[in-house]
Amino acid sequence: MPDPDRDTVPDRDSGPRDRPALLAATPDAEAVSDWLRTLAALAGLLGLLLTLIAVELLVRL
Repeated sequence: MPDPDRDTVPDRDSGPRDRPALLAATPDAEAVSDWLRTLAALAGLLGLLLTLIAVELLVRL
C-alpha cells in the first residue's frame, strides 16, 4: 500500500531540477524583441484607427 504522506508532500529536491527546464523554455531576446515589435505595430494601427473614428465623429457634429 502506498504511503499517503508521500503523495501529498512535494519532493524538496525537485526545485533545482525544474529550473533548467524552465530556462530552456524561456524565449531568447531576439524572439521577444520580434514579438514586442509586432505588438507595437498593432498598437499603432489600433491607435490610428481609433483616432480616425474619433475625428469622423467630431466632424459630424
